[in-house]
Amino acid sequence: MYMDSCKSLNLLSELPPYLDRLDVCNCTSLEKVSFADQNLCQFDSFGELVSMFDSFVELVSMLFCNCFNLNQESTNNIEANAMLKIGSLAKIWAARQNLSSCRDSSRLICCFPGNKISANKFKCQSMNSSLSLKIAPNGGSGSGFLVFAICLVADLTHCRSDCYVECICEYQLTATDGGNGGGGYEKLRSTITLLLPFETEKYKDYHVFILSTADMVKKDQNYEEASFEFSIRNLGLEGDDVDIKVEICGVHVFYVDEESDTDYIYDTDGTGG
Repeated sequence: MYMDSCKSLNLLSELPPYLDRLDVCNCTSLEKVSFADQNLCQFDSFGELVSMFDSFVELVSMLFCNCFNLNQESTNNIEANAMLKIGSLAKIWAARQNLSSCRDSSRLICCFPGNKISANKFKCQSMNSSLSLKIAPNGGSGSGFLVFAICLVADLTHCRSDCYVECICEYQLTATDGGNGGGGYEKLRSTITLLLPFETEKYKDYHVFILSTADMVKKDQNYEEASFEFSIRNLGLEGDDVDIKVEICGVHVFYVDEESDTDYIYDTDGTGG
């Protein structure tokens, strides 16, 4: 669904919970957003879950940039729907890990105005660009995947429109007893790139990003701790890149069981970096 810059739009009600594109940037009159009850979309099989998303889709987007009239209930609904989608995509991404060794660039990007991270959705958060969290040992069956969802707050006032925004996550996973692979820790880097739609009005003020990518699906090696460092960069067309400060960051960890295709959600204990 594309409704960018629709100035008269003030309500989006009972949206299908598994829309893969919902782009309504600069709809400055939009106040209310709600989604149909996710319980109405029950899956009898993992195959039915996969069918909800195009098997080749690379981007699931929920863009509400500059929608400054959204009320708090709507923001909560958007956050909840983004996490629902990530939880479902996590199962698909984990299954793909067993089928192919090729790098999967699939990702979810959600963006809306705001300067806070939900404490319910992201219990582990920090008032800067880095954090560490504890991972419960063998949160699922002990033979599964960790899937990370991240949340960032940044001021987009100096962000150019019609340009790429890179959200960069550098992180380290530390394992107990050296992990199944024999190494004590693993250093990783993931980049999630978004092309902001061209707008005649500049992007303004603080926005919240909720992000996840198939590149952040990791086979569990008895990891017990994860540390993260985040950065955002607005890429200029002539190499005049602009660094955007990450004001707040948060991380949520999903655990996808390898055998049953069911997920377990960790209770994580996080500390700011």
